[in-house]
Amino acid sequence: MRDILRDRQQWGRNGMVSTGSPPATLAALDVLREGGTAFDAAITASAVLTVALPMACGPGGDGVAVLHRAGQDEPVSLTALGRAPSGASPKAYRSRGLTTVPATGALSLSTPALIDGWYRLHREYGTLPFERLLEPAIDLAVSGVPVTDQVARWTRDNLAALEQPRFRDLYRPHGSPDAVGSVLRQPGLAALYSMVAPAHRTPETLRAELADAITPLSDELGGLIARADLLVDHARVEPAATVRLGQYSVATTPAPTQGPLLLQNLALYRSLSRGQSSDRPDMIHLLAEIIDQTYGWRLREFGDPEFVDFTDPLDPALLASLASGVDPDKRSPSSCLGHYTEGDTSHFAVLDREGNGVSWVQSLGLGFGSGIGVPELGLFLGNRLGRSATIDPLHPNVCAPGKRPVNTIFPWSSSGPEGLRWLGGTPGGDGQTQWNAQVLLGLIEDSVSPLQALSRPRWTYYPGCDKVEAAMEPQLRVDDTMDAGTVAELGSRGHEVVPKASVGGVVRVLERGRTCAWGLDEGRHEGLTVGW
Repeated sequence: MRDILRDRQQWGRNGMVSTGSPPATLAALDVLREGGTAFDAAITASAVLTVALPMACGPGGDGVAVLHRAGQDEPVSLTALGRAPSGASPKAYRSRGLTTVPATGALSLSTPALIDGWYRLHREYGTLPFERLLEPAIDLAVSGVPVTDQVARWTRDNLAALEQPRFRDLYRPHGSPDAVGSVLRQPGLAALYSMVAPAHRTPETLRAELADAITPLSDELGGLIARADLLVDHARVEPAATVRLGQYSVATTPAPTQGPLLLQNLALYRSLSRGQSSDRPDMIHLLAEIIDQTYGWRLREFGDPEFVDFTDPLDPALLASLASGVDPDKRSPSSCLGHYTEGDTSHFAVLDREGNGVSWVQSLGLGFGSGIGVPELGLFLGNRLGRSATIDPLHPNVCAPGKRPVNTIFPWSSSGPEGLRWLGGTPGGDGQTQWNAQVLLGLIEDSVSPLQALSRPRWTYYPGCDKVEAAMEPQLRVDDTMDAGTVAELGSRGHEVVPKASVGGVVRVLERGRTCAWGLDEGRHEGLTVGW
């Protein structure tokens, strides 16, 4: 699979778009060609992806981005993250006989946030009319998107989550192998985006309209959402979290996303690796040990900074403490195994000819999110609360009214002496902190090309700190293209190495060169990378 990456590379003089769906890439490219910015194109790509990949992301879920503005040195973080309902407390769940927040259903809901992110991005940096940016999503929801092999598989794999007959009736026919090549029409999403798009409709008006639809649904199904929970603006724009690695800086979104864990992984590797190439077996082992340490810290301390006081993730004393737990020779006992006693995402990136850049990740939590929503609006509600939060009052990620659960999603960028150099990211739950680190270490520490960094065999350390991995056995899953000698040495260091045909979500990387943009996705998922 890796040999063909050389021929998948793309170059463009005026810009580059890479997304997990060809319709989303082409729609965003049209925006750039019409004179829109990367910020405009990002809104279009985000909206079309919710139509093309409705089980992976949607308007009822979350979105986060790293933004680079032409002529500005400092990257900006945009986060639009759902919050726990006002009725969500440990007592509320225990009174229902529960020992944790359910993974799906009405009690798993966090509040919808993605549309707030679109509104905020457009207000801050948009140039084309908002209605124009949502036109492709509305058109595709009405006329239909092709059901690809991946869409059919992902739909089939997640049908069990759908609790409401109207959603089951809509998506079940498109989950069979025979459905590949058919067309999926989603009139509910078209209706929703026709409400969102008009210039005269304010965000406040839309939130009130959605609250009128969601609140009675939650009440009917025994949920915890109050109308006031849905009237809050979920979008925040703030400085990105960054770490310095030699002449490069890496930027990502701050807590409660797991972006800071990526920065910890990079900083710890740089301090412990002695300049060795990160694809050596001893260095793979070292990074796996580092990842386990940062996962453990996340479980002990990390949470929504509006509710939880925790040490600066890059505090030197904290990093030294984490480094002291790394065994350079043998795999340590997992920090996460058995921690809990009680993935579905999409990434894209856009560069424009003015020098603006966006790396963006969005998610419903799990496939089709909570599995419930408002069918007449095509609106699945996200289940990040159920996927992430606990009811342990001593846990930093315990649920509380208005609190944002720790979220696995984050994008990244890297800048050098001449400004923005790379944009990147991947879907994939806890794997994001690992696969992104592997690519970035190749680029920055090993000084290999993006093609070489993306062509290396990928690996994943298990278990992570995500609730969905709580019962997984300690393993190191690796691409079956990994060298046999490397696999053997990792085994000798105490890892149970499990080769797989493909490990991880697709990593996308765009590079801003002096005269042209470059882009590549590694082909683990469907999608399209195109320059112009």
